[in-house]
Amino acid sequence: MATPSGWRREGNLPAELTSFVGRTRLLANLKRHLAESRLVTVTGIGGVGKSRTVLRLAHQVRTQYPDG
Repeated sequence: MATPSGWRREGNLPAELTSFVGRTRLLANLKRHLAESRLVTVTGIGGVGKSRTVLRLAHQVRTQYPDG
């Protein structure tokens, strides 16, 4: 299947523009849950880094999901 115009070949995740420090245990825990379930929900108060953490996780596991 052809890649749609404008999409990067490795997926359509936004580029990480800053470094990501820490949260290694949280990322490992989320990876384990993602391996066990199709859907993992991350909750918490606003501003604690949920979106940033999940985007980092998505970058780390994207090769395991070739169809996105």
